[in-house]
Amino acid sequence: MKTKSVLIDGRWAGDTGIGRLYKEVMALTPAEADCSFVQSNMGLGSLFSPLMLANEIRNSTVDIFYSPSFMPPLFSKVPFIFTIHDLMHLFYYSKLHGIYYRQVIARLASKAKHIITVSHYSKQQLIDLLGIREEIISVIYNGVDASFLSNSEEISLGRPYFLYVGNRRKNKNIPAMMAAFAAADIPEEFVFALSGKPDEGLDLLIKKLGIEKRVRFLGFIPENELPKYYKGAYATLFVSLMEGFGLPLIESMASRTPVLTSSGSALSEVAGGAALCVDPLSVEAMKSGIEQMVNDRIFYQKCVEKGFERAGQFSWETTAQKTWDLILS
Repeated sequence: MKTKSVLIDGRWAGDTGIGRLYKEVMALTPAEADCSFVQSNMGLGSLFSPLMLANEIRNSTVDIFYSPSFMPPLFSKVPFIFTIHDLMHLFYYSKLHGIYYRQVIARLASKAKHIITVSHYSKQQLIDLLGIREEIISVIYNGVDASFLSNSEEISLGRPYFLYVGNRRKNKNIPAMMAAFAAADIPEEFVFALSGKPDEGLDLLIKKLGIEKRVRFLGFIPENELPKYYKGAYATLFVSLMEGFGLPLIESMASRTPVLTSSGSALSEVAGGAALCVDPLSVEAMKSGIEQMVNDRIFYQKCVEKGFERAGQFSWETTAQKTWDLILS
């Protein structure tokens, strides 16, 4: 394959889902890719990012531009490829975010050589909501790190725990999961453990539900510790209202820890029949799911086995290879 010079928006490196994708793709950069990187330190959320990227491209001599996330250049003298993980900005951010996505991102996206997205659910949203042509969209699933599949160490909290890993955005549906946990007819020894620190809103809800002694906040969980938390958990709760993919789903299943997740958005697609999927709008459905996880040991064990098998179908090596194949084609 002929060598191509590739300009990459490396500002996305960091401890996020997008940062994980970027890290894994870059770790498997093929010899045929001669990479250079955007020099600007402009904030990722800046409305001027498309203009900045256009200027970076104009001042370069590259063959193609690649970004691991949703920000395309305003104009480009070379083909460009970028990833749109989801359309959360249209539903769970400000009205301005929605306008910007529809009027700027969608129009610039139509000029891309190719757009990568992370699920067929997100692909259909791009077609239906942004009017992007199907033929320029490819689905490349995220992967799961081998450390989750091979890890045998686990964190003990002294009590069995349901685990939530992620941020606190509205789409994550944390208040509903917490209400379902509080209402579930399960032994009092079970706790709900969440990554991150408590906040005022959750503190008030926890007190209202009377579960102060049954909720634990784990603070920031370092990447190398995350497999141990999944491994130590009784089950993972990840019943989001909307996800483009949902890394915690496959990371938990790879750790042989069952998952209660959503029947909506991309989560049931990624679960592939290996997790318990319930209506994210129904606290009662979540409550019943939690009870089934605790009270039906045969079902629980089937979730362990099917989840581990399903997680084995996702790899960062495949993600990176398919991404570079598109970039270098």
